[in-house]
Amino acid sequence: MARLGAYPRIATLDGSEVIVVEQQGCTRTMKLGDVAPSVPNQSASGVFFADDGARIGRIGDRFFIGAAADNQGLRDRDTAHNDWLSQIMGSTSIGAWATWTSTFAAISRFGATGIMGASRTSDSQKQSSYMGFVPSAVGIAAWGVADEKKNPTTATAYAYYGEGWRMEGVNYQPSFVMELETVNMGGPAAGMSTPFHPNCGGGTYAIQIGSGGGQTAGSSDAEAGIVFVRNPSRHKSGIIFANDSLTGTDGLDGYGTAIAMGTRQGIEWRTPETRENVQGLDSGAMLFSTVSETKKGQRLQFSDDGVLITNMSGQLLFSVSPNPAPTNTLNIQAGSGQAAAGLYVQKGENGSSNLGLYPGPGGELQIASPVTDQGARLSLNDQPVFWLHINVNGRSLRLPLFTPEQAGG
Repeated sequence: MARLGAYPRIATLDGSEVIVVEQQGCTRTMKLGDVAPSVPNQSASGVFFADDGARIGRIGDRFFIGAAADNQGLRDRDTAHNDWLSQIMGSTSIGAWATWTSTFAAISRFGATGIMGASRTSDSQKQSSYMGFVPSAVGIAAWGVADEKKNPTTATAYAYYGEGWRMEGVNYQPSFVMELETVNMGGPAAGMSTPFHPNCGGGTYAIQIGSGGGQTAGSSDAEAGIVFVRNPSRHKSGIIFANDSLTGTDGLDGYGTAIAMGTRQGIEWRTPETRENVQGLDSGAMLFSTVSETKKGQRLQFSDDGVLITNMSGQLLFSVSPNPAPTNTLNIQAGSGQAAAGLYVQKGENGSSNLGLYPGPGGELQIASPVTDQGARLSLNDQPVFWLHINVNGRSLRLPLFTPEQAGG
């Protein structure tokens, strides 16, 4: 029998090669592909589909890579011999469920990337004739299909699920469940993204949340794009924009658009009331815009000088000045029926109930009111019914008030 190393070497393997094995004293043959589902050192076939000759490795059950191979894959998830992720999870209240329920698991032993996927559009275009279409270059794709109709059921579908853990004593670097980065190496985009044209040529977007999956029939509106829940812990903030994360401002000067919405899209605050067996169905407050032209619009700005209402050019229309220690407050109240709408002063402790109206220098206090023609001449004995107290330029004055009958109409 020739020495093993004397046989000629095969340059490539496709899994169809036959090898000889011994089992319980008997010699058997089997295909190499049955021993090694993914034959090493295979060169690319240059095709994608099996009927064109593409070599496709198949494992019918489960596949564990790297440190995940330490998991025995048993029905008992809390075995003594386990991968390091299962050991960590098993020491908490949630249990070691991650690898235990995985069909495919890859866990790094070196603190590097566990799973990586990449694709590029130049290959999509180049291979479009062969593929029969222009595929989207998707690095990693996932689907979670909810098709269990039993009611009730605990079966829930997730296309993607991830957890970012911070263990005790980790106080220097932050932990992230996910970081999405746009890397724009092409300069400014050819267009501009707006609520009416959200995608533009050359645009780069960290997240696009759509609804419908491109289905042409049968798809309905989704409930929400993003939902924050307690499970059971809370988030201290919902969304945070770093002060220098937006184009146009560093948080100290300029302006940057944090949220852009279309006309008649708004923000609602729902009440805890229950109607039609649904809590929070009704709104208690809303903030939205129906402005159709910029020249008719207004801006609301909170500044060191107070609350400013301006036009869209920044010209001041109305303002409310700040007061670090207010005693007397002003209430604007609508009226019902014959009750007049009015301005009401709320006098605080050691305060004043005066209402001030202060025209600028040389200005007038102008009031639009029905004016009657000259009426009857007042007799020397006519006395005012009331006196109106006013103060002009720091001097207290009184205006006599007469009844319509006294004034002649």
